[in-house]
Amino acid sequence: MHRYHFLISLFVALVTFTTCRGDGPVNTKNLQGVWTCTSATIDGKALAEEAARNLKLTLTADRYKTERGEQVLFDSTYSIDPTKNPPQIDMIGTEGELKGKAALGIFKLDGDLLTICYVMPGKERPTAFASQPQSGAFLVAWKRSAKK
Repeated sequence: MHRYHFLISLFVALVTFTTCRGDGPVNTKNLQGVWTCTSATIDGKALAEEAARNLKLTLTADRYKTERGEQVLFDSTYSIDPTKNPPQIDMIGTEGELKGKAALGIFKLDGDLLTICYVMPGKERPTAFASQPQSGAFLVAWKRSAKK
């Protein structure tokens, strides 16, 4: 009987943990909107503050698009796996040389702050929110500017 109660308690704890982080269960609906960059580090080098402020991310139910001003930098579809810790994001290119290729990443959502760490296709998914020199990792912090 004690083992049964322990398993139920463990299950309740896991459900509570996965549904009470940040904005509740992480799904694409929580991510949808327009985001402005607050900081970015690419391959261990911080992007200049002015350049970072010019970056915009638009997330819909299935599209991931980054822009610098009017220039589209990365347009893709995306999917998330909220069961992983940290949650994972896969961005699949929809055009050019990245078409059909997956950029693999992790993310965390805390209210209106979204942090994504990812690598371009062909590299292994990051396991930490860090961008070291020679890692090829992009670490980008976004702040929600508007909901879609």
